[in-house]
Amino acid sequence: MGTISPSFILGRILKKIDIRKHGTKNAGTKNTYKVLGLGPAIITGVFDLSKGLIAMYIAYALGASPLLVHLIGLATILGHIFPFYLNFKGGQGLATATAILIFYLIIFYSRGWLPWESLVLLAFYSISFFCVIKQGVILGLAIIPVLTIFILVFSPNQTYMFFILSIITFIFLMDIRNIVKRRLLSLSSEKAKSELNWRHYSRPFAVLLIVDYLKIEKKETLILIGSIALFFLLLDLTRLFSKKINVFFFKRIKDLYRSKEYKKFSSITMFLFASFLTILLFEKAIAILAVGYLIFGDFFSKFFGIHFGRKKVFEKSIEGSLAHFNACLISGYVFLQYISIPIPTFLIGAFTASVAELLPLGIDDNFIVALLSASSMYAMQLF
Repeated sequence: MGTISPSFILGRILKKIDIRKHGTKNAGTKNTYKVLGLGPAIITGVFDLSKGLIAMYIAYALGASPLLVHLIGLATILGHIFPFYLNFKGGQGLATATAILIFYLIIFYSRGWLPWESLVLLAFYSISFFCVIKQGVILGLAIIPVLTIFILVFSPNQTYMFFILSIITFIFLMDIRNIVKRRLLSLSSEKAKSELNWRHYSRPFAVLLIVDYLKIEKKETLILIGSIALFFLLLDLTRLFSKKINVFFFKRIKDLYRSKEYKKFSSITMFLFASFLTILLFEKAIAILAVGYLIFGDFFSKFFGIHFGRKKVFEKSIEGSLAHFNACLISGYVFLQYISIPIPTFLIGAFTASVAELLPLGIDDNFIVALLSASSMYAMQLF
């Protein structure tokens, strides 16, 4: 069933052509619409979406085990990609895989393995990022990691987790392949090179500090973060008081500091001290959320603002701020599974963090975002 390619068959019947040699040269629904028209595209789309599920249903009806049913779904995808009668050159299998993924999501929801609010949040996240990215392939790259985190958090011991994660992995790898092949995302632009270096991509690993705080006492966490912050503070003071050392760091140690930090404290130092103060001043639940907003909000706003920012406000982009808010919502929602805090408080903290990142307050975002977010959540609880 996987090898049956309606786009190729309809191309031969209707126009006597090999659709793989026309348009985008892909035997999929989008190219079928461009080359053959709406009717053939609908037929292609419906069949490509359903053939994996049909094959799985037939296997289930014949008494196959859940594992075998899943393997048959994967075989249908492989058949779509490598049809034997077309010299093993077919489509990408994304439509078939997406339908199977949706089927598994329905199973997870119906059996209570995924809360309804997680799916609502994922839908809002998807719509918001579509407004930012406006490219389906890159959109998948933003959504799939979040979906994976939800599955790991809410259903870590379910038998079907292996099934759904294998489908997710396939879709994710195909998205990366398409982005690279079509050069949809450039990491080599001057702005990307200057802003998105190893420091930016290592920021999410700071979440380990929060995970550590979930398990140990405040005093131990403050000692850990304070020690790291003190090290970077001393490093900053040394280079700021010595021009030779400062020049050495900027010229010899690549990307350790940004050019705008030549006469300022580094964003690493500001981030660490903001985290330290937030944990010191506020209760555990509020501090965890606020520092999480700082970690992931900054990461998302810079990445998506640089690549997709179009509408500027206060020298920032609306797209970057929207990405920031979404990152706060997702990270906060995940942390809510391990801490106790009211939903309105969590939401006001996410909103405040995003507004603080957007507004030109004259204070480094890495320092002010977490403290303002935590303060807003504290004030919310007083009411």
